Amino acid sequence: MRTQHKAALALAFLVMLYTFYTILLQIGGSTIGLIPQLFYAFFVAAIVSLLLSMIMNRGRGLVSILRNPKMLAAILLLGLANSALSQLSLGFGTLGTNPSIASIVYRSWVIFVVLLTPLVLRQKIRRMQLIATLIGFVGLYLIASGGTLFGFNYGQLPYLGLVLFAAMCSVALTLAYSKYTFDIFGAVVLFNLASFVMLGLLAVATHTNLAISFPPSALFTVLFYGAFSFGIASSLYYYSVKAAGPNVVGNVFLIIPFLTILFAAIFTGTAIKPYYVAAALLISAGVLLQRHYSARQEHITKNSMLDRFTIFDVTGAFIDSKNHEILHYISSNRKAFAIRIGKNAFDTGQHAHIFNDRNCIAFTNYAPHEGIKRNELEFIGKAMGIQNGESVLIGMGDPDSLEDAFAEFISASGANSG
Repeated sequence: MRTQHKAALALAFLVMLYTFYTILLQIGGSTIGLIPQLFYAFFVAAIVSLLLSMIMNRGRGLVSILRNPKMLAAILLLGLANSALSQLSLGFGTLGTNPSIASIVYRSWVIFVVLLTPLVLRQKIRRMQLIATLIGFVGLYLIASGGTLFGFNYGQLPYLGLVLFAAMCSVALTLAYSKYTFDIFGAVVLFNLASFVMLGLLAVATHTNLAISFPPSALFTVLFYGAFSFGIASSLYYYSVKAAGPNVVGNVFLIIPFLTILFAAIFTGTAIKPYYVAAALLISAGVLLQRHYSARQEHITKNSMLDRFTIFDVTGAFIDSKNHEILHYISSNRKAFAIRIGKNAFDTGQHAHIFNDRNCIAFTNYAPHEGIKRNELEFIGKAMGIQNGESVLIGMGDPDSLEDAFAEFISASGANSG
């Protein structure tokens, strides 16, 4: 199955899960308390994600993280921020507002991605993307004002702030995972374990009783979050971000607030207010505009030799690779970049050393590196809009070293930009 098809199936499954996300947070949080609910949910999630890692034969990835102290520390911090802290904030925000408002505000995180993309991922940002972001902010303001557009609903502002904090955690993790490559399944196991421990410590510090009985509704929410939302869905989400890109994932998730508004009315009696729908539409419009003007992940280069070339970040095309050498070249802070060139511009005998000398590799879609699959090359060609007679030069390694290698190759070969 192609990478695009896998990502599509994963996203469809995630949409169904996340539609009920804030609804069940409210049900479980108001029944047994938010801390016990999340404590047991992360306990279940740790077990499920560990079993999933073993079933997928990804134990080596978990071991590699454990052997790298810096990576382990970074993953634990990311896990605590986006799992334990994020879910606590989202939960308290949901209880203070309602599932519909919490879903609309939380799913607006994608409109913030564009503001941080140039800084974190060194990708270009266009004027229309900023305009799209402002449209999304109008939707958030509509929620904050209670639909009046005059003043603020001050009673809900603290809870909206908690939901926005949860959204910012998602932005941070999305960008971090787009920049760095580490084993998805191993990382999710550690996310869940770290969150389980933190919530246990928080329960002790707040004298929260964890020896409780579970009514059916609370038991369902715990098992739902643990087995699906934090166990299976987390792995699918991070995979989708790598395979489809953060903007595409965020755009697909735009349907979630609308579905949540509908099902929250059915299952919790939350009123469907016109300004809920208006806010969701404004945020959706902002995100869709962003997608239109950032469909291709263009990398910002600091080398003037590359000014007439568009350099694409194509790391996501190889996230599902089973080739350990390829994974090595896109691990940690290393990336895969690509540019358009003439069909015969890159000659292995003449030009490969330019990349090898910088601890990078380079190849074209017509003569790919060993271990590169056809569907990976097709994915790149489609994303870059390659035409007949053009070739794609793909390099893997440290981003700065790749830029220098591309620049030297262009100078040495006189390559055109396709």
